[in-house]
Amino acid sequence: MASNKLEYDSTLGGSVSLPTHVQTFRYAANVVQEMRQLIDEVRNPVSRKLVFQTLPKHMRRRAMSHHPKRLPRKHRAAHRSQMAKAGKPQQTKRPSRKHRRRPGNLLRDYLRRQRKNTWLETHIWHAKRFHMVDRWGYRLPQSSCDKTYRACYRASAEHCLLQDMSFYACIELKGKLTNFREGFARLSSTKCGLSITAKTYISGRREGSIDLFRDGKYPDYALGRVTFMWQPINGDETLNEEDNIRTLWLWVHPSAHPAVLEELIKVFEVTSLSSIKVPIETVEPAENGSNKKPNEGKAQKPLKPKEKRCLQFMTKTLAFEHIKRYSNAETGIELNDLKDTMNRFRLTGNLAQSVLVHALKPKNFNEDSPTTWLHKLIKQNPAFKRVHDSQTEFWRNCSELGSPGEVISNMILALNVEDPRLNRPQKRTKAVLAPTLNENSHEFLFDIPENLQQSILWDTEVRDSLCKSMVIASAYSKLRAKHAAVPGARCQFEEEMQAVPIMLIQRPGSQNPQYKRLGYGCGWDVIAPAGYGMPIWMSLIMWGAKPGGLREFETIARETGTEEHLPDTVVGRVLANTRHQELRTKYFRKPPNRRQNYKKLAIVSPFRAPFAELIRDWATDNTQITVETSNFNILRDRMLLQQLLLHIQGKNKIFPKDIAENALIQLHFRMKSRGNLSDYSLICLPTRGDFKRNLKKIKKSNHEAIFTEPLLPDMAERERKNLRQTHKKLLKRLRARRVREKRKLQETSNTRVHIKPANTATLVTEQLQRMCKLWLPEDVATLYSVRKQCQREVFGYATNAHFSYTEATVCAVGYVTPAGLRQLLTLCSNANVRQPMCLMRNPKSRHYRFACFKLHLDV
Repeated sequence: MASNKLEYDSTLGGSVSLPTHVQTFRYAANVVQEMRQLIDEVRNPVSRKLVFQTLPKHMRRRAMSHHPKRLPRKHRAAHRSQMAKAGKPQQTKRPSRKHRRRPGNLLRDYLRRQRKNTWLETHIWHAKRFHMVDRWGYRLPQSSCDKTYRACYRASAEHCLLQDMSFYACIELKGKLTNFREGFARLSSTKCGLSITAKTYISGRREGSIDLFRDGKYPDYALGRVTFMWQPINGDETLNEEDNIRTLWLWVHPSAHPAVLEELIKVFEVTSLSSIKVPIETVEPAENGSNKKPNEGKAQKPLKPKEKRCLQFMTKTLAFEHIKRYSNAETGIELNDLKDTMNRFRLTGNLAQSVLVHALKPKNFNEDSPTTWLHKLIKQNPAFKRVHDSQTEFWRNCSELGSPGEVISNMILALNVEDPRLNRPQKRTKAVLAPTLNENSHEFLFDIPENLQQSILWDTEVRDSLCKSMVIASAYSKLRAKHAAVPGARCQFEEEMQAVPIMLIQRPGSQNPQYKRLGYGCGWDVIAPAGYGMPIWMSLIMWGAKPGGLREFETIARETGTEEHLPDTVVGRVLANTRHQELRTKYFRKPPNRRQNYKKLAIVSPFRAPFAELIRDWATDNTQITVETSNFNILRDRMLLQQLLLHIQGKNKIFPKDIAENALIQLHFRMKSRGNLSDYSLICLPTRGDFKRNLKKIKKSNHEAIFTEPLLPDMAERERKNLRQTHKKLLKRLRARRVREKRKLQETSNTRVHIKPANTATLVTEQLQRMCKLWLPEDVATLYSVRKQCQREVFGYATNAHFSYTEATVCAVGYVTPAGLRQLLTLCSNANVRQPMCLMRNPKSRHYRFACFKLHLDV
């Protein structure tokens, strides 16, 4: 019985009766019901927040909405379902760089990137350090990522500059000397220099160069300049025997390679061996299969995918299987396209000799070592042992020379050297030759052996097997890790590695001290078999050679006072068109207030040199040359160039009359005082008043411009402004129409409204074309006058202009018309000017300044 007790707070009044016990089943039933409600609330929360928004603030990340793995594991499933309901696709995470750089994935990525452009063997090394560009079907290094413009010049002048020119294509010709003499007489001319069958070349001791043209089209339709070398004759052959089968290598620029190959096939009348259909002879099967070959019925075992990828990645090895072969059964001439089957490196500078001496060590013949191709060759032909010893002795004597220019010009030297990886220093070292005190150290150059140029590289089978039998880099590293007891010391297996046959070609550089610095540009070219490109490249780099790219080819040519590719050749035209498109695109990417208004500056063609239109304007009325039919060419006739040089020097008062009017004359210009030039600068004729003002400025030490072009009115400026406003109004009107259409549909629709996209791409493209024509009309029909586009008559264009370190001023290589040059020389003679001068003008400037010029005979 409950007892009556007072409440705790007596002020409330009254009393409370409390039970003495509680019923357990009723208490448990109420607790169970409460627990069920709590579990339902947890399982089915009623919340308007996303899962990642329910986290504490210190755990919230903006990236959680895109990457579910950034959330705790217990919330990831709910987060994915919420994102799926929202219609947002789940973004797959890009594989890590470590996963992408795995050997299998890396090889697959390399194969994908090689589908469009061919890679050189040194591509991976260059791609990490150079700006790469797509040129002529290759992926080539343009310039270093570092600031190395001045450093590359110093290397080419005093040290050693290294360039990879393996993209040059090699064409092999085999046949009789008489057939070669007749065929190349149709493709070239002796007026441009020695022929390809000159006595100084056919012995194989020197490399030569020749200008090729279309069949019988000299002097028009130039293909380009190619270098060539003859395989040395054997001891039983004589130079007087015209019926001997000789081998000739032509090294062609890749852009001119298709045209040269086409002309060679046409002239020598060779046909492709892969296109010849051989009739299948039906042979009756003999009993018991006696006529069946042993391997005839067996199917070849297919290669595994991994093996196929390895073969595809070795592009140099695979190139041997795709050699295009042509032949002529009547004359016996064979033509093989050896493109991408050999490596060729170019070393320029005085220390090129030192770098090669340290990097390339001749192979010592040891009879006790295992048999390699060198041992087999000497065993088959014991006379080759004397050739190998003679080449080794001559190269060791060359180590005492201080510069490549001291060797006989264009000499070919063959060597069998050790693997370049064996003579590589631990860290990059500058190879410097010790000064020799022996006065008779150069006597060996007066008695040069006759067998220095004999090389096994001419043998196709040996050349193809070299790459397949070489020790690859990974295997070499494993062998070094296994056998090398002392770091840097040689191992036994390294003495047994095969020798590498190479060919060294000397380049004399500048030979006219009155034109350019004597010996600048001298060096060596190294021809190596496929597969050994990267080992040789790394050895040369480690011995102090400075790497260069395509930019350095133009720089060296400019410093020597010439141009690498003349504008009338196939290569020159391709480069001019590419450069024109790049500059024009870059010009119209700028806003209108950042563009040079060339109409006001009186410049007709700022991004290319319109030589055809220039010749048209300077042609006489009797010739009636039109732009459509005219084809300009560069003057290469040595006799005419020599006569012209005497006339410029004042030793001959008669201007050569045999120069064609559609010919252009190459000149090297040098600024007299201040002023800067760029590509496609104008070469203009001065007046008598200009010469007088020049004398006054010289007396007063005044460096101002001789003449300033007045600004011209731009008649199309108002039209461009009206056209731009009309175009903007049209686009706004079309947009407003689409907005009204969308709003109208939204009023009667319960879902989201989608309307068709605005098809204004055609309008924008047409507008851009109209604006480009108004800004810069460069059509042939609009170039009404190139000669009289400004106040001074234009008679030439500079195609390559820059600051010259050898001249310490701005220099340029340009081309002028014969009529304009004749008029200039007459004007200078009448004005009593000792040194002929002309006016030059930058297309971005209005100032004219004087420049002197020289004539280069070896164009």
